[in-house]
Amino acid sequence: MNKKELHQTGIVITRPSHQTAEIKALVNEHQGHPIEFPLLEIKSKSYNETFQNIVLKLDDYDWAIFISSNAVQFGMPVVKQAFHTLPKLTQFAAIGPSTQKALKLFDVNHVLIPDENFDSEGLLATKEMNDIKNKKIVIFRGEGGRETLAEILRARGAEVTYAECYTRTFPQTNLDLLKAFSEKIHISAVLITSSEACKEFVRLSRLKDMNFLKDVLFIVNHPRMVNVLERESFMTFASDEPSDQSMMKKLLETIDH
Repeated sequence: MNKKELHQTGIVITRPSHQTAEIKALVNEHQGHPIEFPLLEIKSKSYNETFQNIVLKLDDYDWAIFISSNAVQFGMPVVKQAFHTLPKLTQFAAIGPSTQKALKLFDVNHVLIPDENFDSEGLLATKEMNDIKNKKIVIFRGEGGRETLAEILRARGAEVTYAECYTRTFPQTNLDLLKAFSEKIHISAVLITSSEACKEFVRLSRLKDMNFLKDVLFIVNHPRMVNVLERESFMTFASDEPSDQSMMKKLLETIDH
């Protein structure tokens, strides 16, 4: 990895508070100062009756698709509780390698993921997702979110059900706390790791003058977010892959000391 360091500048981490350990460790490793500013928090809804009833019928589905590691974290414990042995005829798919890795922790060893472009479009490009006419598919995800995957699968002839096992809340009411941090420590970069967090940051940034962010780098883990932030005049770069390691690599490549 690039040997450039962060020289104790502030790196804002916007992930939910329970998901910051790895990226904080990377920031510390490269002599940065991690600043936690969660734009989202995740709350389970996996024990509501609707979700549990869907899980109990998992063996009726041809495919179970997991949208994120959060979907695995909140969905799979209920699946394992319902099925001591996973249904043999239900195949598993995930948006990318991080979600695939999370599934392996629950003994799901055969998981379809995209060859590239770790998102809904990437999964839809796989051979398997183009041969799903009359197949039953359940998508494990959070409440709300993008509809692209389900819409295209239905257009290809699949029967699609959502298994929504978590909700997102937005804990920040403005960016005042971030501005206060910037008055104490030089902030070099803001790391954003989901489209929902990106939209929330844009919403908050429009509430007040955000001049203190004009020289700050924004590192995101999907190209889709680059356009959203650049429209707001934020200097934004996307990592090559969605992993924390790849985001740190991009930060070290682009940061100007």
